[in-house]
Amino acid sequence: MAIERISGECRVMFAFEAGFAVDLARAESRLPASARDALPQSRRVPADSDFTQKPLRIAVERAIHSIDGFTTAPLVETTIYDFGAISVTFRVPFDGDLPKLAVLAAALWNNRMLANAARIVVEETIATLGDTITRSELRVSAEDFVVFVVDPASCAASAPTVAEFGAANLAALLRLEDKPLSAEEIADAVQFPLAYGPRDLVLVDWAAAFIVDAEPAATLAVLEHANVQLAELKHLDSELDRGLDQVWTMLNDRSLFRPFRLRSNLRKLAELELEGAALFDGVTNALKLFGDQHLARVQRAAGRRFRIEDWEQSVSRKLSTLGSISERLESRQSQYRSEVLEWIIIMLILFEILQTLIR
Repeated sequence: MAIERISGECRVMFAFEAGFAVDLARAESRLPASARDALPQSRRVPADSDFTQKPLRIAVERAIHSIDGFTTAPLVETTIYDFGAISVTFRVPFDGDLPKLAVLAAALWNNRMLANAARIVVEETIATLGDTITRSELRVSAEDFVVFVVDPASCAASAPTVAEFGAANLAALLRLEDKPLSAEEIADAVQFPLAYGPRDLVLVDWAAAFIVDAEPAATLAVLEHANVQLAELKHLDSELDRGLDQVWTMLNDRSLFRPFRLRSNLRKLAELELEGAALFDGVTNALKLFGDQHLARVQRAAGRRFRIEDWEQSVSRKLSTLGSISERLESRQSQYRSEVLEWIIIMLILFEILQTLIR
């Protein structure tokens, strides 16, 4: 029997790059009712699956926003990661049929109202954290992701499947689209369903996810981290692009003072390379899911849809390029020093010869 009416809540997540790093131990004392939030414990999470540095998660009351007949809940969650990212999550309760939910999905596509509200939350959080953030700098844009969380009690007694919800209905939600999709788009959107128990269903796409689960906290934490990881990798990729542009400018410098600026440029290049490598390592190794096969599958599904591997390869190539350029510039600097030393020795020899001739 097809599932026609469902209830639950929509999670709208915004991930921001807020700084190079956050001292979570010091930050914890500055936040109201904050706590180190491990990966939420449930039947699904073994002891060895967790964040390497547990983020801080707080919930604060904010103004309610109206979105095409739906309203956000008053509590807004803020999650602070040690590698300098902050995620803001709005909750939108829903109870109705899937076509009505598609209206909400379309309204959430690039929703500037919620994005601006999330930015205000992050700005206030940064001000509260103060010097616990290393080089705080709020990025202009945020990476957004929507998760529809359905209470399995609101579904039919049978196991929730793509067919019972309707593949076209689910694809519209996953693509945040209120217009008909082609058969190819529908098939692509719903091609990798996941489940842990007989009443569960997880579908992850690039714009949104659909979850049927009585205990969704761990799955939501994995998806939130994947969205944050994407935002951080995009930020790092952009920073490395700017760094490489500066390198090309440096290499094309033909002025007389170029040799004297080389040491300073090498220092800047080394700092960019080290910071990029540190951030890359922190982001990619923040969450370990060695012992949980279901959450690992969810993480892989999100990584596949977000093209995390492609972003990681892009960042790795640029870090490798920076390292190679740095080595060549160091070699050039050593060669320049050797040439200067040779000229000094030649001048000293000539000076000694002149002194001898004068005498």
